[in-house]
This record gives sequence, structure tokens and C-alpha cells, in this order.
Amino acid sequence: MPEHSPAPTPHRAIYGFAFYILFTVLFFVYVAWAFLPVELGLHSYLPDKYFAVFVPVLVMVCAFFAVIIYPAINLSLTPDIDSIASVVDLNLVLPKGAKFTSWSQLQSKRSEATPKRNPSPAENLCNLCKTEHVAKTRSPISPLRFLDLQEVNATYYN
Repeated sequence: MPEHSPAPTPHRAIYGFAFYILFTVLFFVYVAWAFLPVELGLHSYLPDKYFAVFVPVLVMVCAFFAVIIYPAINLSLTPDIDSIASVVDLNLVLPKGAKFTSWSQLQSKRSEATPKRNPSPAENLCNLCKTEHVAKTRSPISPLRFLDLQEVNATYYN
């Protein structure tokens, strides 16, 4: 059995030439349809001349959005690789209204021994099951470029 390769073979050459001729003829038929006057009597069998301009413009606009606009929007909404937002959801870690400035801000929040008020038992109840839960706290993750796989596994799975 022959090995598959992209090298030209007689079979591919014949099909390639046939498709080249086919699409060349179709292009000239399209151009003739777009530029020939309607008075030749073929207008009842062919689409309106409006589509001679509309379809190529529609294809170009769709390709422009698919290749340039949508990826650009996606890239603009993606946080940088060095950003903490690519590792931690800041809305869950920081108190409401606080702005993130550095890793030390997160570490200082955990290291500070702030006096806690005694909340009423009704404040600690879960909205879903109406029981009290103890929140698990973890130490912050080191910066993204210095992450060690063993440290990540130990942090999340132990």
C-alpha cells in the first residue's frame, strides 16, 4: 500500500486541473451574468442582479467578522497571562468594593488577625439548606510563572 503524502500524483493532477477549469468557467459565467444587460431575455431564469453584488459582499463581511472581529473581541476580554484574574476570581477573594493591586494584598488579608464579631446564628445559615457551614480557607497561589505542579496538586487535592 502506498504511503500517504501530499506530493503530486497523476490522480491529483487530473482532479486539480478539472477543478481549475470548472471554477474558471463558473467565474466567467458569473461575471457575464453580472454585467450582461437584462434585455437578452434570460432574466426570468436567473436571479436578480442585486445578488451579483450582495452575495460576495456578504461573504466578505462574514469572513471579516469571523477572522478579525470576533477573535479581537475574545482577545480583548481575556486577562493577561500574568494577571491574577487568570488564576483567581477576584470577586470571590476580595471584599466588595476593594480593588486588586498586588499579591501581597491577598496575603495580607489572610495574615491579618482581625477581631471577628460574633454574628447571630441566623447570619451563618446557608440559604439553601438552612444549616451552618464552615468555610475552608487556603493560602494564596504563587505567581503563575513560578507555579510548581507538585505545589498545585498539594494545594488543591490535600
